[in-house]
Amino acid sequence: MEDMYDQLHNPLRGYIEVEVRDREGRIVGRGRHKMRSFVNNLLRILEGEMKAKGGAALNYYGTVVSVTVVKTDGSSGSALIEWYNSDSGSLNARRSGGIVIAAKAADDNDAYGIVVGSGTLGLSLDQYAPASKIPHGTGPGQLDYGVSVAEDLGLDTGVTPPVYRFRITRTFSNLSGAAININEVCVVAVDFWRDRYSTVSDPKFLIARDVLPSTYTVPNGGTATVVVTFEVVVG
Repeated sequence: MEDMYDQLHNPLRGYIEVEVRDREGRIVGRGRHKMRSFVNNLLRILEGEMKAKGGAALNYYGTVVSVTVVKTDGSSGSALIEWYNSDSGSLNARRSGGIVIAAKAADDNDAYGIVVGSGTLGLSLDQYAPASKIPHGTGPGQLDYGVSVAEDLGLDTGVTPPVYRFRITRTFSNLSGAAININEVCVVAVDFWRDRYSTVSDPKFLIARDVLPSTYTVPNGGTATVVVTFEVVVG
């Protein structure tokens, strides 16, 4: 009954899967948990998308539509939803653009994408960062962050009602010399825009944070693979 209620009443939802392996590749921990964690920053981005001028702005340069988000350092940042370079007649203008929200972080980049932590602080819509982030690295208390991979899984018509899915996957390697505990999983996004010459916008901001119902301990030499799957109910 709970799953049917979720399908009917939660049009946007998600799941977190964690798989931990030891240095020999043996699975020593695995679980799947519902996300309960979207925060205010995501709502602000959705609000901004609704305010975008869209096609009407394509004939005008110097157009800016933005929303204020709270960055992972706790400061306020301007996330651009729509931006057109004011230099309308130049090659510069034609090479301007960006992305509203993305989580495909590169290898070793712990600034955005899936980010893990050891904190157990309770959930709040106002959260803007992991409670206790585990940083990238190979030293004590650090995990080596792999690539944050985003995949489109398409529409699943095998369930009622149908759902559209996409997911983000990241693997963390423990080269620290000791076991490390993961208690929280976060999704941090970047809003990135630039023109031909410089970066115009580059804030990183939390859009989801979950405290896992149990601790996942990554042994030294082991790995943790975290998959965050988003679902949108269709119909």
